[in-house]
Amino acid sequence: MTAYRATVLRTTAVTPLMLRVTLGGEELRDYRGSGLPDESCRLVFGPDTTRNYTIRRRDPVAAEIDIDFVLHDGGVAAAWARAARTGDGITLSGAPAGKYAPAPDVPWRLLVGDATALPAIGRAIEELPAGASAHAVCVVDNPDERQTFDSQGNVTVDWVYASAREAGDALRQATLTLPDGPGYTWVAGEASATRDIRRHLRHTLGLPASRYDTVGYWRVDAERWERRYREVAAVVDPRIAAADAITDDEQYFDAVDDIYAEVGL
Repeated sequence: MTAYRATVLRTTAVTPLMLRVTLGGEELRDYRGSGLPDESCRLVFGPDTTRNYTIRRRDPVAAEIDIDFVLHDGGVAAAWARAARTGDGITLSGAPAGKYAPAPDVPWRLLVGDATALPAIGRAIEELPAGASAHAVCVVDNPDERQTFDSQGNVTVDWVYASAREAGDALRQATLTLPDGPGYTWVAGEASATRDIRRHLRHTLGLPASRYDTVGYWRVDAERWERRYREVAAVVDPRIAAADAITDDEQYFDAVDDIYAEVGL
């Protein structure tokens, strides 16, 4: 896997709980991405310690990228961001990829996410073509966490306030009813919520895969989930490996969801 070395150029407080770290360096000139607004990169914080983060801004001319970090309690990435100073180094690995892919002519876009999804939502809004319409529902801790996004499109934003533990329910509520017509829904945030939402969009509403994408970024019960996974890994891992043969992405996700549900994950 290709690795790229970058250096911290500056840090900027976006909100009290969101810190933007600008990375630069000559190696980033060759760091090609998908161009999608929710493309993520893998940051290497130490041996066997990596995390995926959305690229909030990419400037290939200046060889810079911005990464926004939610400053939650605990976590290796948040701790690194808090301590980051100009000149600090970090390694990026892999090729950035994303899922956000509405058809160019969709009449509406619905973007729903918690604080971890704001970098992608912000970039999607700011890259919206002139005349295109989007509505965003952003779940954050409190009013101080609201952000402003500039756009050429027609954009409305609802801010919903909920703690991290309650964010998943807020995401579910926001996607229960969709606008009429063949639009596009993108949802990202707490993993159990986005799993439920994907099944709702696919099975309850019967939407085709081209009409939605969901991304799980984190788990509210990560320690319990990881502990349970270790207990059932001998059963789960071979079944997931077998599911890799499924070529249709949504059928694959259905299969994995069923495997997890059967063992309480």
